[in-house]
Amino acid sequence: MSTCGSCFWAIVWLVVLLVLGWPLSIVLGGLYGLIAPLTVCLGLDRLADLMMEGANLGRRCAQNMRHGKPLC
Repeated sequence: MSTCGSCFWAIVWLVVLLVLGWPLSIVLGGLYGLIAPLTVCLGLDRLADLMMEGANLGRRCAQNMRHGKPLC
């Protein structure tokens, strides 16, 4: 059963998802699609991993929203 605190954090995570999560996921996901094939040739492994983490930001926000996890 949800508590008021977890409902509050779910709303906070929804705002973070809408403001940061989706826009960054879309942009970084597209860039990752362009950079990923070049990682072997140019040695961009760290950059590709960082872009993948950014592309998964929307997923992480949605998971935290579902569980009502505090932001800090």
